Amino acid sequence: MLLRYSVVRLLRLIRYRFFLFAGIFPYLLGQVIARSAFKTLNWHYFWWGFLGIILVLVGVELFNEYFDGKSGGDRIFLEEKPQIPEYFSILGIFVFVLAFFIGLYLTFQIGWPILLFSFLGFLGAYFYVGPPLRWAYRGLGELVIAFSYGPLMVLGSFYLQTRHIDSIAFFVSLLCGLSIFCLALLNEIPDYYQDRLVGKRNLVVRLGRQRALKLLSLSLVSLFILLAVGMLLGKIPLSALVSFFFLPWMIKSLAVAQKDYEYPQKFIPAINAHIIIYLVITFSLGIGYWRR
Repeated sequence: MLLRYSVVRLLRLIRYRFFLFAGIFPYLLGQVIARSAFKTLNWHYFWWGFLGIILVLVGVELFNEYFDGKSGGDRIFLEEKPQIPEYFSILGIFVFVLAFFIGLYLTFQIGWPILLFSFLGFLGAYFYVGPPLRWAYRGLGELVIAFSYGPLMVLGSFYLQTRHIDSIAFFVSLLCGLSIFCLALLNEIPDYYQDRLVGKRNLVVRLGRQRALKLLSLSLVSLFILLAVGMLLGKIPLSALVSFFFLPWMIKSLAVAQKDYEYPQKFIPAINAHIIIYLVITFSLGIGYWRR
């Protein structure tokens, strides 16, 4: 009974937004690009890599919840603050160890770059909020997220199948990284005050919300410019053109965000809009590469 309660509590605390959108899809996208290049997939490597990614993502969420719980982040304004179990840190270490052994196995099967991808992933996953580096508290968290869930995920996944890196995979990894960077900024704007109070000096706290929104707008414009350039150069499939039909919605959501950033509840539609746009971009790219 206690075990069942603990599992339910854990599942409620895990932030499914990043677990699903920012982690699994870039890995799958890397695999699809590899299949497009070689017309086949090594399913043995696919499933081991997929299990490793799942374990790392669970570890990230466990450590985020544990260290945020210690600092009071994300919960400082709650009347009833949920108690984060101490075993979250132990469980986080456990799943990272399992992921390490999977990475070690794949390294022996494929080559040393897999170990490098795994090590860089660990640096981003643990030290995002974990001491002593605590990237999220130093204004580097957004870049770590962009690198980890963009180039690191896509290129690592692509290398797992192909044992090399090419320009197409690299280009797509930049799209994923930039899109996740925008989502990270959006998520932080409603939490501006509580992040300041707990000393979480992320980019939004350092820049202020108005300048952070300008950076967000510039990043989103750059994202769609990269999409257009990629299609013109033939780096990405024309199926990505569907993303441009969502431009009016994105522009409208940004206008609302710039007007209502003082009201977190009114800001939620802007976050939801970008999540949908992120999904449309990744799915349209995935379908396009799968059909190539």
